[in-house]
Amino acid sequence: MKIFSGIYLVGAGMLGLSHPNDCYVYLLDGKEELALIDAGVGLEIEQIFTNIEKEGFSPDKITKIILTHTHADHAGGCRKMKEKFGCKIFVHSNEVNLLEEGTDEELGLIIAKESGIYSQDYVFPHCSADVRISHDDIIRVGRFLLRAIHVPGHSPGSTCYFLEHEGKNILFTGDVVFYNGEIGLLNYWGSNLADYRSYIGRLSGLSVDVLLPGHKLFTLREGQKHINQAILALRKLSVPPTFI
Repeated sequence: MKIFSGIYLVGAGMLGLSHPNDCYVYLLDGKEELALIDAGVGLEIEQIFTNIEKEGFSPDKITKIILTHTHADHAGGCRKMKEKFGCKIFVHSNEVNLLEEGTDEELGLIIAKESGIYSQDYVFPHCSADVRISHDDIIRVGRFLLRAIHVPGHSPGSTCYFLEHEGKNILFTGDVVFYNGEIGLLNYWGSNLADYRSYIGRLSGLSVDVLLPGHKLFTLREGQKHINQAILALRKLSVPPTFI
């Protein structure tokens, strides 16, 4: 599904594009190379490959998987993709250990299974990281330059990616912030309201047009409005609404 020039949605459990547990998986066509923002849960992963092919691309041209964070619905597909295509895995330095050897508790899987989100027999496929991301790092994907914006709160290494392309400011937010100012604060290890309050301001003043989160609605205009709702809500007494 084409979202914007050079940006495609190739995985989305909520929309029936791929396995029900998949987050939104975005394909970037950098012309010289392809990259994915997140990798899905790692189940029925061939459907993501089929979706990529339907858009006219060859999955074996994927050179990078750029993770917003390491929860299973976003990072579970990394190992199979790396084994199949030899692509490099980019993840914030705070979550390298989670990707490579995190426990079910650290990955939020115990409480997610108890809540009925994952089947009890799901096993997270740990995967080695290739590139450790830090705040303000620039990642090149062919013609695209993505700026990493570290915003812990949903998880210790949650990272958004800012892209200026064809006159639009585009932000991939993972589970940090969503349409209508919802946030990703959840009741499990590593999700922290104090971190949200401390770091959400990094998303102010970006003049975001296109807001591309890891779940639910995305928007092609006035994305900053939704981000600002979350920023303002985190200054008030009550906890802002969350996406689950």
